[in-house]
Formats: sequence, structure tokens, C-alpha cells
Amino acid sequence: MSETHSDDPRLELGPGVQVGIVVRDAEAAAAAWTSRFRIGPVQIIDWPVAGTDMAQTGTYRGRHGNFRMRLAFLQAGPVQIEFIQPLEGENIYSEFLAEHGEGLHHILFEVDDPHDFADKLGAPIIQSGGSTLRPGAIWAYLETQAMLGALIEVKTKAKM
Repeated sequence: MSETHSDDPRLELGPGVQVGIVVRDAEAAAAAWTSRFRIGPVQIIDWPVAGTDMAQTGTYRGRHGNFRMRLAFLQAGPVQIEFIQPLEGENIYSEFLAEHGEGLHHILFEVDDPHDFADKLGAPIIQSGGSTLRPGAIWAYLETQAMLGALIEVKTKAKM
């Protein structure tokens, strides 16, 4: 474990817990991985889950978000692999597909407060929401491509 020094201006980055891959077909992508590796089982959900009002929980580029996606999750040791298939609405996943095609989209880190972390890093939030998979948790994608060479997502730390 690293030591924290009061005179160290760097932010504390929590554990990396997920790699997100944008795909055109989440089920097919998960099947490609499970046919080659001993990982699984696959958990597939459409998000937001039925009954969730995205207009109240999600944002996309500073305005209310209204998007849907299909997610496939696989656990590979301590890291979750998430396949993201955009279904409808404006979102950063559809943007990614249009600009880059399928591929590695983000790395997710757990932090105490995603909004505070974004402010301290000086990185705008480009998409955010509340977790329907872990009620009470919030997540945010930060515009870090130019700064770090990759997008990062930050999410409220899991309570033990």
C-alpha cells in the first residue's frame, strides 16, 4: 500500500476494478471471451433497468441523459470486464463507436466522491449517473483523453 504524504499534490486513485469495451453486440463479445477463457458466468442486463427514470439520474455532456445500453459483465480475478452495446439515445459509447469502432473504452477506478475527484483533477464530467446495480453508488466518466491518453470512469467505493 502506498503512503500518503500531506505535501504530495497528487490525488489518491482507488483500485482499478473494471475495463470497459464498447462493442456492437455485447452478447457476442462475451461469448467470444467465454469460448476462449475460463471466465464467467456472463451477466447481461439492459440499462437502465426497467422502471428507472434516466432523466433524473443520468447526465450526458452537461444535460439530462436519455440513453439505453446492453451490458455484459465477466469477472476475471479482481477485474471486471464490461462489454457495452449502445442501444439508443445520445451517449459516449455511440460516439466512441462512430469515431473509433469497437474497442477499449475506459478503466474504472473506485474513489470516495466522483464529483469531488473530477473537480480536483480538473477534468469535466462527460457522462454520469446513479448505479441501479449498486444502489446509492454514483459513477462519472471524466474527459481525460487529452490529459491521460485514456478515458477514466470513477465510481463510489464499495462499502465493506
